[in-house]
Amino acid sequence: MASFSIKKVCNSVIAKLLETHNFDSNTEKNDFIHCDKATIYLLYQCLKDVFHVTSEEIPMILIKATSLVDYAVEKLHAYPYKDVPMSWRRLHTDASLLKSVCEILLILNFKDKNSWKQVIKTLDMALVMTGAPGNNRKEMIFNLIEETEKILRELEQINDHSTIQSTSLKRTIDDNSIKNIPHKKSKANVTKVHNIPIINNPLLKIPQPSLTTFASHITSLNPTPFIIDSCISHWPALSTRPWSNLDYLLNIIGKERIVPIEIGAKYTDDTWTQKLMNVGEFIEKWVKNSIDDDDKIAYLAQHDLFAQIPRLKDDIMIPDYCFVDTNPFIIGIGDDGDSGSGSIQYLPPQEVITNAWLGPKGTISPMHTDPYHNLLAQVIGQKYIRLYSPNETSKLYPFEQDGLLGNTSQVEVESPDLERFPLFSSALYQECILKPGELLYIPVSYSFIRCLL
Repeated sequence: MASFSIKKVCNSVIAKLLETHNFDSNTEKNDFIHCDKATIYLLYQCLKDVFHVTSEEIPMILIKATSLVDYAVEKLHAYPYKDVPMSWRRLHTDASLLKSVCEILLILNFKDKNSWKQVIKTLDMALVMTGAPGNNRKEMIFNLIEETEKILRELEQINDHSTIQSTSLKRTIDDNSIKNIPHKKSKANVTKVHNIPIINNPLLKIPQPSLTTFASHITSLNPTPFIIDSCISHWPALSTRPWSNLDYLLNIIGKERIVPIEIGAKYTDDTWTQKLMNVGEFIEKWVKNSIDDDDKIAYLAQHDLFAQIPRLKDDIMIPDYCFVDTNPFIIGIGDDGDSGSGSIQYLPPQEVITNAWLGPKGTISPMHTDPYHNLLAQVIGQKYIRLYSPNETSKLYPFEQDGLLGNTSQVEVESPDLERFPLFSSALYQECILKPGELLYIPVSYSFIRCLL
């Protein structure tokens, strides 16, 4: 039944893609203006052929679709992410949809789980690499992933049933022989213990303020950070469907889903790198069984996981405070707070930006500033956070403003080099240990560091 359903979805996806790439009635051709005609024509011909070719001819179309995806990836890497032309993002998305349909049609009658996992990887790569722009493209990807996950669940049930039968057949032999096997002492798991910092300059913690009070505070001349208590404890992620149960979280996300992971304790380290991996590997290897080695820390950081996996939104609720209207203004950076060469302009985002962070104990976000007002919701575990006001920025020694790390301090707060950064020791700060169910308001331009405890 699932195979019939996914075939219907595949046909629908190809039909919608053909509407876009039909040369006679292309209403979206401006989105592909940077793509050469030969590339678009090849994509269009492949889409037409999928409807008519035999199963023996699908591998050739898959090869062509894979080449189109690879070509788009080359173009994506030729630009800084924010400057990538829409054309190459659109090409990558549509070619990935075509590639995934070809993969599905090839394995429709096979029960190889790894092949079905590859389909999810192809589709997730489109979401992660490009955001899947275009008319209904995200919906097409979500539908294909949903149908693929159904088939994977069916295959897992078949395998589980087979494993149960096999286990019961061998049980008698195992029971008779196990007493003759010498038992080895198992090495105890070493868990990295992180000392809980002593809080000397605590942040203000208040019950839920009214929207009027909150709006008045964040639009004041010099808003300050504070913790809102008992504001999100009603979230399913903290109550009826707790994310502290990592098995539940793994199941709701989907262990085969591909996400970008940062490898290393913090992104300012020379050994820090990024890797795309499936959620199952990340949670089992890096979160549940964290290693006592800073180079072996992995972190899912500042990723729009809720856009990639919309069902996660059912477990949270965007606080009403996020919809408070804020106006553009100039932020002065320096000891005197005056605007000038050391100032930045704050422009509020068009809509609420929602990102997720997930990692093991010991993960550190280096001292940095964010360009927007922040509400940081703590769902699992505890997090030590230290914040410095804009008036202290000159004592934090930020990197050059025109570089990739222009919003980041050069100081390693855990072990500062006071010979290189002597003013850091006099910088005033506030701090807290953020606990599950608490919401931290961080004003725009405040510098802060986070460490998972």
